[in-house]
Amino acid sequence: MGRNRVLSQSGVVVALLLASVAPEVRGAQPLAEVIVSVPNRINPWAAEANPLPPIERLLGADQQFWVKVGPPQASLSVSLLEPRGKWPSPRGTVLVLHGVAACSATMLPAAGALAHAGYRAVLVDLRGWGRSTGKYLTFGLQEAKDLSQVIDELERRGLVAGNLGVYGISYGATTSIHVAAADRRVRAVVAVEPFSTAREEVPHFARVMVPGVGCLISEKTYQQSLDEAGRIAHYDPDEADAVKAIQRTSAPVLIVHGTNDWIVPHRQSERLHAAAVDHSELVSVPCLGHVALWVDPGGHVAKLSRDWFDRWIGGEGQTQWQKLREEPDRRGAW
Repeated sequence: MGRNRVLSQSGVVVALLLASVAPEVRGAQPLAEVIVSVPNRINPWAAEANPLPPIERLLGADQQFWVKVGPPQASLSVSLLEPRGKWPSPRGTVLVLHGVAACSATMLPAAGALAHAGYRAVLVDLRGWGRSTGKYLTFGLQEAKDLSQVIDELERRGLVAGNLGVYGISYGATTSIHVAAADRRVRAVVAVEPFSTAREEVPHFARVMVPGVGCLISEKTYQQSLDEAGRIAHYDPDEADAVKAIQRTSAPVLIVHGTNDWIVPHRQSERLHAAAVDHSELVSVPCLGHVALWVDPGGHVAKLSRDWFDRWIGGEGQTQWQKLREEPDRRGAW
């Protein structure tokens, strides 16, 4: 996994260098490949082909299995944490989604907090990351289709207990909004540090993560690269827009964002909340940046998430969710 991450980051630098010195149109191609490529595109040991047990299982997951999704075909690694402590059975089920350059193992602390709050936490390696196969990412679009198929498989196995929620960080947070927009089985969302659109975040991310070189590339080349990336990975970059997705959701969405986030600026969450004032809430965490909020010192995000899921999918959550659906135009009622 470490080697794949180094290769991926090196590829970003090389592509940015090529794009910065090439003519505008020709510069779009190498950058487009990097924009949508994932580490396991070149990993022959992903999924069942790897003889070693998944790290999630070694670190205490109660179950682990693969789910076939597609088209395009991929195999996703899925791990479960059952409720801990005083909870004899799950109060609800929550999908837990990781960010870019990560995998589901990095979400075990968040999943553990949910398990201790009485929820069955379902960790998923998104397409092309961790132990899952796949060639391309699509900023939440194909990922949402994949996750609907994961939910189908969980239901087939009898593993969706109670109401269903989704919790995601960064890329996983944006994906969680797309999942809720595409699948009405999702009853509540917690999106931590989501980006609003790929067209805004990709140029910003490149300029921040590869300073100097990333700033040499024009906005025109970035946008051409995103168009080309869409053709490569077979998705519409204009639909990789969580603002549009959150407007289509029927689930209440909690957005949590640090005010000092320079990787995904806080304004992107402000835009998402403004697009869905009637069914979203934005909690701004002073001073914290992207990584600090992910690590969650003091457990503030964990508590916010637990309270949100308790409200909407645990206990009386089903009644509250139905009431929200019956009064969709009511504003400021939370």
